[in-house]
Amino acid sequence: MTHGTLWKGAASILIDFSAWTSTHGIPHIGLANARWLRIFWIIIFVICCVMFVYQEALILIKYFSYPVNVDTALSFGERVYPAVTICNINAYKLSLAKAHPDLGKLINAYTNESTNADFGFETTTYDKQLRATRWMNLMYSNLEEYDKTNKIAYTYDDLVITCTYNTESCNETEWKQYNDPYYGRCFTFNYDGGKKSSRAGPLYGLSLVLRVNQAEYLPWAQSAGITFLVHEPSDHPFVYTSGYYAAAGSASSVGIRYISKKKLSAPYSDCTDNGSEQKIYYETNRYQTEACVRSCLQDKFTATCGCFDPTYEYLNGSAEFSSCYKGTKGDTSKNIVCMEKITDSDGVNGFDINKDCDCPQSCTDCIYKMTLSTAYWPAIKYTPTECVNPVPGHIYWAPKDDKKACKEWYKSNTVYLEIYYERMNYQALTESEAYAFLALVSDTGGQVGLWLGMSVISVIEFGTLFVLLLCYCLTRPKEAYLPQFDDTDEQKQREWQRKMQLKLEKENNRKLSAGSLDSIYNGKDVDLPPAIQAAN
Repeated sequence: MTHGTLWKGAASILIDFSAWTSTHGIPHIGLANARWLRIFWIIIFVICCVMFVYQEALILIKYFSYPVNVDTALSFGERVYPAVTICNINAYKLSLAKAHPDLGKLINAYTNESTNADFGFETTTYDKQLRATRWMNLMYSNLEEYDKTNKIAYTYDDLVITCTYNTESCNETEWKQYNDPYYGRCFTFNYDGGKKSSRAGPLYGLSLVLRVNQAEYLPWAQSAGITFLVHEPSDHPFVYTSGYYAAAGSASSVGIRYISKKKLSAPYSDCTDNGSEQKIYYETNRYQTEACVRSCLQDKFTATCGCFDPTYEYLNGSAEFSSCYKGTKGDTSKNIVCMEKITDSDGVNGFDINKDCDCPQSCTDCIYKMTLSTAYWPAIKYTPTECVNPVPGHIYWAPKDDKKACKEWYKSNTVYLEIYYERMNYQALTESEAYAFLALVSDTGGQVGLWLGMSVISVIEFGTLFVLLLCYCLTRPKEAYLPQFDDTDEQKQREWQRKMQLKLEKENNRKLSAGSLDSIYNGKDVDLPPAIQAAN
């Protein structure tokens, strides 16, 4: 079979297809009896195809952008009370911290400018404060071990004066101790999630009177009060990152509202609930982005500085790296500079935490939105219970039995804090796909029908055409004479003339046959037979 024969047969099939397809435009092209008309319909068909491709491209761009809807559901009912972690802003008691060999040197160096070169203090007060805080944080492992026997951090009795929850008193057994590298010893209420709230308002939440005792503050502590964090009981409390302050001498009323968020995972977002390739050093019951980021920073410290930061979790028992704290005379200052280059990098000329750490956001998140209001504490006419019945061992004013002196001390050294649900209804925000695959199919069908007049039947027809062409090629048809494809224009013209000649000859023969019948009588008159007589 030659290429010419293959093309002739295929063209015949295509012309036949144009006669019976339901796709608009193609029949006009195939059956046009004039060249200009065929060109006109080809132009129209091409324009419609271009418009369809353009519209379909917009549809595909929309689909592969994976848009989402956020569905909001409001519910009302009993809620689990959140965990509340509280810490004194001052990590360690000054009177006891001075006895620590390294922390005592830091305190003396901070207050005595003649020895500040050992710790790399700058002349600027703010830089000096940051440097001292960084040094203390690096001592965390040593201070934590030292605190076990010397109690330089605040105990529960040092911090909490009174505690009530849901109109009932609470005690130390309902709190869990937590050691924080920035704030020393902290305490978490409702750490197991066992307490629930069924009513809104301050009376049915947690109310605390807390003691800060500024006389025991370290010299680089800039603020006085407590820091607190409201979080899920199963979450690790990152108080330094997400906590809030409650100032000394004020009453802080915190109304909370619960909001749950559920995002769609890939391909709609890069969130995850199953963690990432980054190894997490924190013990958490679920994936937390902050734990991942801190673990990533720890890996960066060990890789760049050759030591780990004690303020971040690390693999205990690993001898591969030692602490970045090398004592007051070692390489601690050099390690601090190395770590600050990482943590203070803007991502342009150095480490970019958003790009270099594989720490996506979590898909499922529980948020406690807070409304904070403050008032003066204590009121002028109010006499705190402790001023009437002082607690032995915690009397810090003089004279001890002077209520006025007690109230003055309270103004600068205590905090009133209440945390409660301001309403019992809560929001559930859930993402859903805004443009599903069925919508893509529907819109594509609409565009095909609008611009090309096609339907599912048309698609089947094109499938049938493909099968016919395939079968035609596979069966390898023999050479055949197809005048509409084989003859040239001159041959077609001669063939048309031949057909017209034959037609003319047939017409002449017919006329000759009629003329021979007349010649039989030779123009003579012939009598007609008699008429049929009517019967009597």
